[in-house]
Amino acid sequence: MIIKLNDMTISNIYKRLPAVVLALFLTVGLAAQNLTVSGTVIDENDEPLAGASVFVLGTTTGEITDIDGKFSIKVRKGTKLQVSYIGYKEQELVAMGQNNVTVRLQPDTQVLDEIVVVGYGAVKRSDLTGSVSSITSDAIEGFQASSVMGALGGQIAGVQITASYGTPGAGFSVNIRGVGTLNGDNSPLFIVDGFQVESIDFLSDSDIESIEVLKDASSSAIYGSRAANGVFMVTTKSGKAGRPVVSYNGSASYRIVPKQLEVLDAYEFVKIQGEINNSYTGAYYKPNTETETFRYNTLEDYRGVESVNWQSLTFRPTWSQNHSVSLTGGTEQTKYSMLFSHYDEDGVFLNSGFTKTNAKVRFNQKLWKNVTFDGTVNYARTVKSGSGTTADNGRFNTLAQIISARPTGGLKMTNDELINSPIDLEMLESGESLAQVNPIHQNLNVTNTRKADQWSGNVSLTWEIIKGLTFKTAATYNTTFTRNDIFYKNGSKEAYRNGESPYGSSQYTKELRWVNYNQLTWKQKIGKHSYDVMIGEEASQRRQEYVYGQAMDFPFDNLGNDNLGLGATPSAVRSYAASNSLLSFFARANYNFNDRYLLTGTVRADGSTVFSQKHKWGFFPSFSAAWRINKEPFMKNVKVVSNLKLRAGWGVVGNDRIANFLSLDLYTTEKYGIGNSMNTVLTPKQLQNTDLRWEGSSTVNVGMDFGFWKDRLTFTVDLFN
Repeated sequence: MIIKLNDMTISNIYKRLPAVVLALFLTVGLAAQNLTVSGTVIDENDEPLAGASVFVLGTTTGEITDIDGKFSIKVRKGTKLQVSYIGYKEQELVAMGQNNVTVRLQPDTQVLDEIVVVGYGAVKRSDLTGSVSSITSDAIEGFQASSVMGALGGQIAGVQITASYGTPGAGFSVNIRGVGTLNGDNSPLFIVDGFQVESIDFLSDSDIESIEVLKDASSSAIYGSRAANGVFMVTTKSGKAGRPVVSYNGSASYRIVPKQLEVLDAYEFVKIQGEINNSYTGAYYKPNTETETFRYNTLEDYRGVESVNWQSLTFRPTWSQNHSVSLTGGTEQTKYSMLFSHYDEDGVFLNSGFTKTNAKVRFNQKLWKNVTFDGTVNYARTVKSGSGTTADNGRFNTLAQIISARPTGGLKMTNDELINSPIDLEMLESGESLAQVNPIHQNLNVTNTRKADQWSGNVSLTWEIIKGLTFKTAATYNTTFTRNDIFYKNGSKEAYRNGESPYGSSQYTKELRWVNYNQLTWKQKIGKHSYDVMIGEEASQRRQEYVYGQAMDFPFDNLGNDNLGLGATPSAVRSYAASNSLLSFFARANYNFNDRYLLTGTVRADGSTVFSQKHKWGFFPSFSAAWRINKEPFMKNVKVVSNLKLRAGWGVVGNDRIANFLSLDLYTTEKYGIGNSMNTVLTPKQLQNTDLRWEGSSTVNVGMDFGFWKDRLTFTVDLFN
């Protein structure tokens, strides 16, 4: 094939040849400048740091190290890379095509100065002037407990946490430095991610980032009327920039009652019966006659006879399990986290158990350079079953019944008949109060189930108006639906008392709470002087309503609470609705001079609808100071002491958790028959208290914080009144 080129074509080729050659060299040059940098990020102990950030300096382009601390990133030659990890000093690396480079990060002592969450903000632990204890996720996660409170027992000085009773999911009683109020609820205030909740039992231990406990009035007075019994501040986990990370945490435990109480066997029991009253022996042994033959003729016939072991029949070995799956990730602009967890516990007591399911989605978005949005949706479902260990307002104790139940049926029934009889007829004849109740049948034939579904949504918007001046608005909407079913089947003492007729009740409760707060914070450092001033406003409302119904005389007990209409006698129907509101204004100022002398002052004014008209508002101030002695020049050469701080504080806190309508005239209803009709009349129940006012509690606290050998050994001493 012959190609002919004219002069014009040859001329064009010569004109374009330099451009083609230049483009070829540029392509080769650019390809040579794109290179891969790989290596490992380690800590000061040469351990790999999983999740360390390796980013192009000043951009959002980068990678996250894997579980072995390794990374690989493609960049142009000469690009500056920034390697960072929380709690460590950042390092820069120039990309020159290195392979298997090792980056060793050193701890940043300033960053490692723990950040502590306080009311409507956070401070460095070294800047604290009040009495605050902290627990991190490492001390909580993995505990086999139905509530986070079960994992906190014994870990916080001055905080007493005790189980209400032994039923799974029964909850805990919490006291911070004893009882802080004479009236109303003695439990502390619980704050989760900035918002009040009734308790933290619904939280999963895998979702806890940290817990701070505000013990003294100077630290808790920022919550004013709700802080008389101390404050639990809970921060849950949020997303982090980096690749999506899926985490699983699971555990299972086997539970058994290892040792039983020693009780009387059949021989010992019958012998004591005769010693108490010789006439009692007729129920246990008699000599044979010409017309009757008895199973036991003398006391000696009981030697070696098998006894009824009520403890073995009531307690059972069980399993409990806890599973949690989470997903976190995002970029510097967008972070997300998701969590699902499930806890299941079968009680060692017959017919008892507890399950808890949690789901959470959290989203953090940087809308603009100085505006950040944060949103969270939580769901929790708990199901608690079991009649518990007490009934009849404490008169009936199942555990005591197990110990005191007689170990033999005697002459009137066999041991099997005794075990399978709901009522011990022999004890019933002798009039031994509740001693005739069979503890096994009582637990198996009483249904007591409490189901709770809780939904909550939190949103917040943070705007940095100018450097050092920040505005934040936040709101939450929380609603809880609870159903409590109680049914007494044939075989329970309640049904026996009701003419051996089953009966039951159901109660539906809805609780709604919304909160909105707005705060403005100014932070600035001028020379050796540091200022942190915050003012804010908060409005909240809580509403509760319920419907209760009871029916008696069921023809059968198969359906239980699923159809209360089967009961021939609707014996009780009640409903209730009430709400209360709180409006608050608060302020706090922190002053720090040269990291040595610290001052904090707070004030809060609360207005509540639960008090009388002329005493709606309460005023709650506080003041505290601290001296960091270890920062003084005369301590410079005392290397062994890393922290020595003297603290003193005073404050006033209150309690508004009292019943609604105590300041008003109240009436109760009664039914009277007039002719052929029933009429409802009102009768006085309570006279109004026009002087109902706030309860205030004043506390003084003096403390010392000690730290030795770079805080490897720390302890705190507090004196309070």
